[in-house]
Amino acid sequence: MELLDYLKWRNDISLSVSPFNDIDNVILSYISYMDFDELFPDNEGIYGIEEVLKTFCEKHSLDEIREKGQFTERAPLLLEQMVEGERFRETRIGYHRDIFDKEKVKQFSAVTFFLPNGTNYIAFRGTDSTITGWKEDFMMSCMSETEGAKEALYYLNDISKLIKGDFMLGGHSKGGNFAMYAAAFCNDEVKKRITKIYNNDGPGFREEIINTEEYKQIVNKIYSIVPQTSIIGQLLSNNGKQRVVRSSANGIFQHDAMTWEVMRDKFVESELDGLSNFVRISLGSWLEKTDDETRESLVTTVFALIEETEANTFKDFGVNLFKNAGIIIKSLAKLPKEKRDELISAFSGVLQAGGETVIDNISISKNKE
Repeated sequence: MELLDYLKWRNDISLSVSPFNDIDNVILSYISYMDFDELFPDNEGIYGIEEVLKTFCEKHSLDEIREKGQFTERAPLLLEQMVEGERFRETRIGYHRDIFDKEKVKQFSAVTFFLPNGTNYIAFRGTDSTITGWKEDFMMSCMSETEGAKEALYYLNDISKLIKGDFMLGGHSKGGNFAMYAAAFCNDEVKKRITKIYNNDGPGFREEIINTEEYKQIVNKIYSIVPQTSIIGQLLSNNGKQRVVRSSANGIFQHDAMTWEVMRDKFVESELDGLSNFVRISLGSWLEKTDDETRESLVTTVFALIEETEANTFKDFGVNLFKNAGIIIKSLAKLPKEKRDELISAFSGVLQAGGETVIDNISISKNKE
């Protein structure tokens, strides 16, 4: 079973009978990928899930999504099942906020769920398909706080004034990182009301965040869920509890939580595989040897090359893949020699760190024999 199967199986059991669980958390974190700004541009009020689905269906086809939808595009299919069952009946969604700023490298979106049993869940959206969104992800390696993280903190402090009682925070991918950051640095009175922080295969933080007293205060509330081939979720660290779950997909495609396997009301547990450990150790080793200035320079250079194509999203980039690849190659040739050397050195450094990781693992295996 996967998320959609879980909803079909569990839909007749209310939250008052079977309490909110890890799977419910992932479902809500995925619903946050829906474009609420498109559905309700006036951003007024709180909406029942039936109204949200009806408004969505007036603009889009669920059948087309079932046939062609990929990754987070399939989030509305989860909402469809939520509407049809008892478990999430009378759930309301409100306070959506969507901010995009290419110049400031900021991609942020969040929404709040009010569940029928009184549970409140604030969901931070993960990385979308925009090139700006992905650039912000890479900036996490060279700065303590991104513009999106700052926005998440502001959202939590602001929205908590409008919510009664305690609440959980969560998000998938970068959204999980935003949830942890906002929880750590929010106002003290807000922090006391947070019961749990879900990080669904999201990246962690640099050491200067991990070592702050503010972060240490909430680390016991952090609960990370990652697939056995976790790539994004192994970047940097968060020191929270981690559960590894099985996915029906392969490699990087396991980042799609719609592929995470479920048995009744729990995820099927697994262990991190070799690729996850390879990424965590080799990339971590390279980052330790690379200063912040070099990291930022690399990110800026790489994305400047991509932006030369004038594509706004990676979907746009893929439509004219060969043309855009040619543009990047030509732009690369025009780079100053020191920038080209910097890129080559970085690529070689990652490969070297990866090779050292493989050798270390072979040595460990031999010693065990």
